[in-house]
Amino acid sequence: MSVISAKNVVKSFGKLDVLKDVSMEIEEGEVVALIGPSGSGKSTFLRSLINLETIDNGTIAIDGQTVVEKGVYKKSEENRGAYQKLGMVFQNFNLFPHKSVLENIILSPMLVNGKSRETAVKEAEELLAQVGLSDKIDAYPYQLSGGQQQRVAIARALAMNPKVMLFDEPTSALDPELTGEILKVIRDLAAKDMTMVIVTHEIEFAKNVADRVIFMAGGYIVEEGCAEEIIDNPQNERTQAFLKGFKR
Repeated sequence: MSVISAKNVVKSFGKLDVLKDVSMEIEEGEVVALIGPSGSGKSTFLRSLINLETIDNGTIAIDGQTVVEKGVYKKSEENRGAYQKLGMVFQNFNLFPHKSVLENIILSPMLVNGKSRETAVKEAEELLAQVGLSDKIDAYPYQLSGGQQQRVAIARALAMNPKVMLFDEPTSALDPELTGEILKVIRDLAAKDMTMVIVTHEIEFAKNVADRVIFMAGGYIVEEGCAEEIIDNPQNERTQAFLKGFKR
């Protein structure tokens, strides 16, 4: 059974059609990279999965639970548990600036999952060690580099024990020299069989880490398949034109 199933998803902003009949299945343990030009609908699709955007039509199921069917959403209390199985990492970190690294990570596990502070702190310490930031536990976001802030954001998402991690261009706000540290964390998660959907412009990274690459353009899925196959030998002319802009 797919851990995420999206069928015939349609989304418009006013007169702008952003998603046009997009269907996608994500299997447990799979790493899927969404690539394509800006404005192709990749980020909107990702945000629709976690209900940061509502779709106009289509069906989405998370871990077997349908949250929206043919554009009609289930009651919010019915969907809450399903959405909690998804963790989201944004382009711009979205950390609480007035809270320390530790407080950023333990807030949701305590408020949403009802964990004790002691348990939440212990798990936060383990996650910070995992992303290489044990020494920053008492720091505030303004004291961290962009790469460090993004690693804290990843730890914060993991603290909710999600079944699937969604990454929306996690390196796009970073200087090139800081990109590598984020990609390493994602590689480490892939090695642990974490299910991930990653919107990225890091084509070589997608080739090396993703099991499957999906190329989107103009609100459609144009081409998809094995990562190496799609990136090294794309069949669709639109995919070929896009990938010509990247040195491989």
